[in-house]
Amino acid sequence: MATHKRKSVRKRVTAVMMVTNAFTAESLGRIGNLSKEGLMLIAPKALSEEHYLQLGFVLQHGTQVNRKVEIGVQVSWCDQARTANTFWVGCRIVDVSPDDAQHLARWVELAEEVVP
Repeated sequence: MATHKRKSVRKRVTAVMMVTNAFTAESLGRIGNLSKEGLMLIAPKALSEEHYLQLGFVLQHGTQVNRKVEIGVQVSWCDQARTANTFWVGCRIVDVSPDDAQHLARWVELAEEVVP
């Protein structure tokens, strides 16, 4: 199991936020937790460490307005989950527009459940 080091507080995602490759529209899984600097993707296949991806997803919080965002990420780690054909993939955000970064920060502020 990899050692996971976070710079900022991550919040658990309670709504289903499906993630796609922004270039190919391929489904990559769903977000498990999210911060202003990274996310954990719950994916059906392993992703290579140090791999770069452009992700698209709808940022949603309760009855708040949903917003489609795109972020560039670097895969930091990938671990087999307890469930067959499921992987936990840690990603560091390396590129995000100022507007999307502002919405992401607001989502993190509103989300309640902190990931230990």
